[in-house]
Amino acid sequence: MRNRGVWILVLLLFVATAAAVGPAVWRSLTGPPAGHCPFCLRAEHADMAVVVEVEGEGRHDACCVSCALSYRRQTGKRVRIISVTDHETGKVIDPAGAMFVVGSDMPSCQHETVQLGEEKSVDDVRWDRCMPSILAFRARERAETFQAIHGGVLRTLTELTDAANGSSHAAEKG
Repeated sequence: MRNRGVWILVLLLFVATAAAVGPAVWRSLTGPPAGHCPFCLRAEHADMAVVVEVEGEGRHDACCVSCALSYRRQTGKRVRIISVTDHETGKVIDPAGAMFVVGSDMPSCQHETVQLGEEKSVDDVRWDRCMPSILAFRARERAETFQAIHGGVLRTLTELTDAANGSSHAAEKG
């Protein structure tokens, strides 16, 4: 009878350990291939790439700022943007000094804007984690020039992160 109790205890410890470390191990074993975002599994784009630090997870290369902020809203984990990519030059820049254009007509890294519904009907995509597009520029003047052509709203990093801590559409409002 005592052996049975030991085996039950070992089994319970195994199950508890698997539950605690399982998700992290699973993600490390099945993570995205190189060059793909760990949050949405889409290919990273040279003109939108971002490096983030996620609370309890470390640093990640993400496809875009919008995807990283969506991850923040969905998980509640603190997401700190370490670097962003200047949309015009493709060079890595400090996000604190960057100006962002949110919601321009320039497509983000989202999937198709329509998808096949359950009834085999074509449905418009109403939400995508990489929408609205958030493009970084090294200088406000460059962002304003882009905005004049492509629309959107100018935002600072502080405004974007404040919006991510609040409602999911605050970054889009003018």
